[in-house]
Amino acid sequence: MVRSSDPYLAEVTEDSARGEIARIYREIRRLLAVPFVALIYRHLATIPDALESLWRAVAPLLESGELQERAWRIGSGAWPGPVAEIPVHVRALGPASLSRLGDVLDAYNRANPVNFAIVSLLHATPQAGDKAPSGNPRVWTPPPMISALPPIVPIGDVAPELREYLDAFGKPSERGMPAMVPTLYRHLAHWPSVLDFARDEVLPRLATGTFAPAIDRFRAAIQLEATTLRGRFGSTDAPLQLQGRLAPVLDRFTAVIPEMVVVGNFLSRSLGRG
Repeated sequence: MVRSSDPYLAEVTEDSARGEIARIYREIRRLLAVPFVALIYRHLATIPDALESLWRAVAPLLESGELQERAWRIGSGAWPGPVAEIPVHVRALGPASLSRLGDVLDAYNRANPVNFAIVSLLHATPQAGDKAPSGNPRVWTPPPMISALPPIVPIGDVAPELREYLDAFGKPSERGMPAMVPTLYRHLAHWPSVLDFARDEVLPRLATGTFAPAIDRFRAAIQLEATTLRGRFGSTDAPLQLQGRLAPVLDRFTAVIPEMVVVGNFLSRSLGRG
């Protein structure tokens, strides 16, 4: 079932996924070792054969773990700068809530670097001499799954006063597409005081360009890795076919995901998790 809360980006929610989409969602959770499916995949699932084609192209590389390990290494240091002081009203949540909040941030900090690496892989230009690796495929075991998270808050279920917070973080419509609210902020809606903290500390840094150099460094580093790994596709033209067919969607997430990597790293380190 496609869930759409106008004017927001349509998605196939995890609880409504069936058949091949549900199977791919399970594989995404397993291979990224996170207990949720990111918005880019939930949205691609609304486009006929888009998520299925993407997964056929990238699943073999993800099974080897090489893409994830490179992305995690780069993403772990996405924000090396100063962090924010946690205000009293956030600390008042108590150890249990703060621990669960930390799990949410850990999950996004694990998922988003890989999500961007996948998008970058589809954009990467094949290099001369690229060829698929020979020999036995690498045997890889994903790391332990991050603890279960609270459910993603559906946009349509958010109270009006919190909707204003989410809209402040939302990305406006582009090329006729609905607005996008990154899912991290929808998860943070379980803790309104944390959304308030994020609004006060994240939005000004985005507006003034404080995060921009870190975003650019992360984007460039992942894109370089993607160019290196492009040869794992061998002679297939699947990435080029997907990039052309899904260009508006991929371009939009190319702009948003690196920002969310830096934001997630900043919030996690502010909470003492990194």
